[in-house]
Amino acid sequence: MMKKLMGVNVMKKKLLLFLGAILLILGFAKLSSVNADAATIKATDWGAKKVFTTPKKTRGVWYYKEGKKVKKFKITAHTIDGVKLYKELNGKTSDRWVNKLIKADKKSGYKLADKVGESAWACHTIKYHKIIGFNADGWLAGSGDGFYYVPVKKNVKGKKVNALRVGEGAGNYLSYYAYKSRKLVK
Repeated sequence: MMKKLMGVNVMKKKLLLFLGAILLILGFAKLSSVNADAATIKATDWGAKKVFTTPKKTRGVWYYKEGKKVKKFKITAHTIDGVKLYKELNGKTSDRWVNKLIKADKKSGYKLADKVGESAWACHTIKYHKIIGFNADGWLAGSGDGFYYVPVKKNVKGKKVNALRVGEGAGNYLSYYAYKSRKLVK
């Protein structure tokens, strides 16, 4: 009789140990998914509402040279390299969201603002020598930080080809020209 009771106690201990291990594993899985959600930042959580549509002539896969390497990026109707584009906020609304971001950024140890800025781009259309293009800044980044994309014609090897003028900074300073074909990159 005593051996049976001891066998039952051992079985209960093993069962409790097994259930405890499962609960521990589930607890770690829940913690890791919470951390993954916290790392995912959405611009819509920070005031982004209206999706921006890029001018048709700026869309496509573009190639450019950086140093000795040829690099590429893709502009679609609503993204640049997969990052969503939103219409920039007006003055008072933008100020309100920027103030919220400053407070939250301070609490996060100054890590949040960069993540918010990389989660989406604030865009508006521009005219450069009467040609319509657009400007894209990091979300809630403020002015003077961003890139200008304007479709232009360039002479390459004696032929006029479509190109994309990419400028940056507050003054739309030329960074490089991008082309639809890798072969056109000088």
